[in-house]
Amino acid sequence: MTIAQRFNAEAVRLLPHMATDLEVDPAITTAGEIDEIIFRRSEFLGGMACAILAIIEKQE
Repeated sequence: MTIAQRFNAEAVRLLPHMATDLEVDPAITTAGEIDEIIFRRSEFLGGMACAILAIIEKQE
């Protein structure tokens, strides 16, 4: 499972009402790329993405 797939799943679990705004291409393989993509959408979403990525990192 790629980090993007895990990210998308966590976004749905934690923020189902915003999951579509946070969704990224499931083929992405780096957290940095996810961070860049989401921050380009908005800083607010970028902050959420950082938190989700931190949660994923802790789970490892």
